[in-house]
Amino acid sequence: MIDTEHVKCDTCTAPEPMELDASDEASRDWPTVDIETNPYKCQFPLFQQHPEIAFLDSAATAQRPACVLDAERAAQMEAQLRELGYAGPIVRPEQLSLFDARVATMRLLAEQIHELKIPGDAAELGVYRGDFAVHINAAFPDRLLHLFDTFEGFAEKDVALESREGLSRAKQGDFSGTDADTVRRRMPYPEQTVLHKGWFPDTFAGCDGLSFAFVSIDADLYAPTAAALPLFWDLLSPGGALLIHDVNGTQYRGAGKAVSEFCAARGILPTPVCDLHGSVILRKPM
Repeated sequence: MIDTEHVKCDTCTAPEPMELDASDEASRDWPTVDIETNPYKCQFPLFQQHPEIAFLDSAATAQRPACVLDAERAAQMEAQLRELGYAGPIVRPEQLSLFDARVATMRLLAEQIHELKIPGDAAELGVYRGDFAVHINAAFPDRLLHLFDTFEGFAEKDVALESREGLSRAKQGDFSGTDADTVRRRMPYPEQTVLHKGWFPDTFAGCDGLSFAFVSIDADLYAPTAAALPLFWDLLSPGGALLIHDVNGTQYRGAGKAVSEFCAARGILPTPVCDLHGSVILRKPM
């Protein structure tokens, strides 16, 4: 039986995962991960109450649990577990709240930023309804959170560039189903929230004197992402982090193009995040 106490989360510091192999799996010595230091298992009480339960893994390993959205791949991994002799219950992602790797990454960055006393505000470009901003606000309750968005969807001038360059199928007004007041009310610490409503980078005017410790860039499109990277990077405190969404995805290729150009010009190596839309981290050297 595969012991799920030996499951490893992406954010843990246990030994590297080993691929499941029917030929030698039974003789393997599994590296041990204490549940107290495993944030993935701690996120779901089900695993604490029932350590015998296995969780399907996107990389076909028993030590790196992640949600598998491909039904065929999930079925293959379930069959592999059975062939290896595991007869216990198997939990599929749809039975749990979806694990959000980007949120988990942001929280770990926030913990480190607090621990190292890295100065600066938090910010997000591309807020929409505030789903991610809520988590940022909760992770940085003692810091101002600057939220940049049109709150009216994609701007015509940005969409025109996307179409002309063949970067995406974005349309003017996409993500327009939101408003600034509603977003502010969603925040756990609304008094710490500063809304910058309008077209970016115009809304960055007056921010030149700020410093930032953490910035989420989720503008989707090339133009706002390309404009945001140097502005926020130059005001980022040493040790601070930019977390940029949609960089390694295919839906909005402009974001990835902007990051590649910026990193090449500044000599920065982006760190990939294994989330659904291919985020990356850019970290300012201490």
